[in-house]
Amino acid sequence: MATLNPYYVVFVELTLKPNVSKTDAKKLLVQNAALSFENEPGCYRFDVVETHNDEAQFILYEIYRDENAFFEHLKTKHYQQFDLVSEQFFESIRIRRGGLVPRELDVEKVKK
Repeated sequence: MATLNPYYVVFVELTLKPNVSKTDAKKLLVQNAALSFENEPGCYRFDVVETHNDEAQFILYEIYRDENAFFEHLKTKHYQQFDLVSEQFFESIRIRRGGLVPRELDVEKVKK
């Protein structure tokens, strides 16, 4: 069995500011996710999860080829625009980073 390098995983927990439209926030998050996944070769997955609790209304689940691909993501124009606009929507943002525990897995399956 070949050992794969762990992919770089990012979880972002986002809590809305009071009186902010959850629908507008969701559109903003989905747009950023789509642009990242479609335009960044090092972005293997970027999901927006709408939670069912009040602690964090959204969680972003991102998988990158490696840590460098994530840092390249932070330099993109679409991310920088998202970062500026997101301040209007979110009261708190908690970021957790780590590596995907390796298993026999085809990168093409992750991209789907």
